[in-house]
Amino acid sequence: MSRLNVIAMLLMALPSVAAAVERKPPSDAAKVANAMTAAPPAISRNASVAEMNEDGSMKMLRKGTSEWTCVPDDPSTPGDDPMCLDPNAMEWLHAYMTKAPPPDKVGFIYMLKGGWDFSNTDPFATKPQNGKATITGPHVMVVGPAMKSVPGYDRTGEGVNPAIPYVMWKDTPYEHVMIPVR
Repeated sequence: MSRLNVIAMLLMALPSVAAAVERKPPSDAAKVANAMTAAPPAISRNASVAEMNEDGSMKMLRKGTSEWTCVPDDPSTPGDDPMCLDPNAMEWLHAYMTKAPPPDKVGFIYMLKGGWDFSNTDPFATKPQNGKATITGPHVMVVGPAMKSVPGYDRTGEGVNPAIPYVMWKDTPYEHVMIPVR
C-alpha cells in the first residue's frame, strides 16, 4: 500500500476517532480561571467564584475575600460568557434564574469576554428570534427595576445595535442596560 493510500485512510478515519473521544468537562481550576476573565483583575482576583446550576443554586468553587462573585462560562451557550457580579446583581441573577421578582436594588455586572443571548426582548427564549441570536462584545450591565426609569438608551429590542448602550429585555422585570466597553 502506498504512503498516499495510508494517509488517505487515516484522514477518512479521523471523524470516527474524533466522535469516539469524549469531551471531559473543564476542571474546577479551569472554571475559576475562566470566571476571572470576566472582570478587571482588581475585581476578579479577590472575588468568590461560583458555578451556577440550572435551578439557580450555586456551587462554590473558590471563596474570595471581596463581595464580588465571578461565574464561569455557561456551557449551554455557544459563546464564552463568564461574568462577575456585585452582591445586588447576584440577587438579581438568582431572581432571573428562578423566575422570581428581582430585588429593588441596582446591581453591576462585568462581562468582559462578551455574551450570547437568544433574544433581546424575551429573557426566557429558548431559540433565536427571527433566526438570529444576539452576540455582544465585551460589556458591563446595570440591572434592577430602577433601570426602567433611565432615559436615553436604545430600546429597539430585536435588531438593536450592540455596539452602543441599549436596554435588553425591555418591559420585563429583568430589563437592564447593556454598555459596551470596547
